[in-house]
Amino acid sequence: MGSWMLIWILCATVTLMPVCLHGAISVRFKTGRPLYVALGQTLVLEAILKTDPGDKIDMVTWDRERGTDNVRLSQGNRISLENGDALLRLTDVAEEDFAIYKVTVTDSNGYQQHDSIEVRKIVEPLKTSIMHVLECVVDNHGMTQWDSPMFSWLVDGVTVTNQTALLADGSRLVISEVKGVNYTCIIKSSLGVVTSHYQIPEDSSESPCFCAGKIAASVITAILITLVAGFIVMKKCKNSPLL
Repeated sequence: MGSWMLIWILCATVTLMPVCLHGAISVRFKTGRPLYVALGQTLVLEAILKTDPGDKIDMVTWDRERGTDNVRLSQGNRISLENGDALLRLTDVAEEDFAIYKVTVTDSNGYQQHDSIEVRKIVEPLKTSIMHVLECVVDNHGMTQWDSPMFSWLVDGVTVTNQTALLADGSRLVISEVKGVNYTCIIKSSLGVVTSHYQIPEDSSESPCFCAGKIAASVITAILITLVAGFIVMKKCKNSPLL
């Protein structure tokens, strides 16, 4: 009896050994949570998977939970799975897409791990401002997004293509490189598209060139007046009878 019990324990140990040795997989989302996105934009959720060297991931699945509805997501018109199904890309975000997304990873031994993230709809539009006509600052109310904003500029309605005029990530513009009056900063991201405008105020102090022009005009006017006055005086003197 003791021998059979020993054999049974040995077989159970050997059977469970792969699960004990392997199965050390982990999954987590790359971004913080909750995640915000605007209607009509693109949502990208990327899961970071970690396994032991000898382990193998068999399957990665995605589920969307909204209230009592639980939908298994698969490749489709708006949905694409990339990077070994570890990345979910959803285009043209609609109302039903604001939900809790769960990614589940299964290894070759049947061991599973999952992580969830809530995707919320951005309610208030982003606020932007142009500081010192150089920097376009985005106020996203502390909301987490999967992408970084992309900046573009218009000067008097013309798109800025001069790369030397753009600094950092494009959020800064060197005015001396692209002179104008009306400046517009356009920010595009998964949270939507927002614009900010700035108009250079009229300078109350006259520029040196303008002052020099006024001085030259005044001098010319004075010379003309003197010549005309002199001509009139000479004509009167010429027409006057001699005593």
